[in-house]
Amino acid sequence: MNLKGTDLPTRESISIRSAIPVLLAAALLLLSGCAFTTGHVDLAYQPTTQATKLAAPDSPHVSVVVTDKRPTQVVGQKINGFGMKTADIVSNTDVPGTLKSAFETELNSRGFTEGVGGDVVSVSLSNFENQFTLGFFSGDSTATIGMQVTVKRPDGTVAYNKYITGESKDWIEVAREGNAEHMLNAAMQDGVSKVFADSTFIDSLKKS
Repeated sequence: MNLKGTDLPTRESISIRSAIPVLLAAALLLLSGCAFTTGHVDLAYQPTTQATKLAAPDSPHVSVVVTDKRPTQVVGQKINGFGMKTADIVSNTDVPGTLKSAFETELNSRGFTEGVGGDVVSVSLSNFENQFTLGFFSGDSTATIGMQVTVKRPDGTVAYNKYITGESKDWIEVAREGNAEHMLNAAMQDGVSKVFADSTFIDSLKKS
């Protein structure tokens, strides 16, 4: 009787320990999604609402040029339940074109007029990607964007030059392209918002 009584806690401990890998495997499977097929995202920029008109009546025209300096066109990678990369995530939409449209939209909403012969907002995109990381029962999706933003006068002088980063991060249950798309769009919005929140950038566009 004593032997049986002392065996009971041991058997329960073994049972609990054996259940942990099963629970972990289930959680990792949930995170995997369709891990082995190429993922596609559709990028879109959500404009700032109720932007204040900041351009002066004599502010020069402005044009936007975006140069894609990223080492790869891939914007992320899927991972399986063990954290291994299994498939690329690519964008169906033109990334530099979407970023250019974002800058033009924000400039127009602040009263600046597009046109040649004035200031040039030059954006060099060096990084734009989403990364998935695993936790025990859930993971994280983190998207980042990095871009060098320069304002040049018609005579070639530089009025503004700064490297801007944007980021968006949230927890996920499935490491799939839909989560990557949401984070990438939010990171782009964060980066562009930081540029237009910089008074030095706005002031450089007001003066000829």
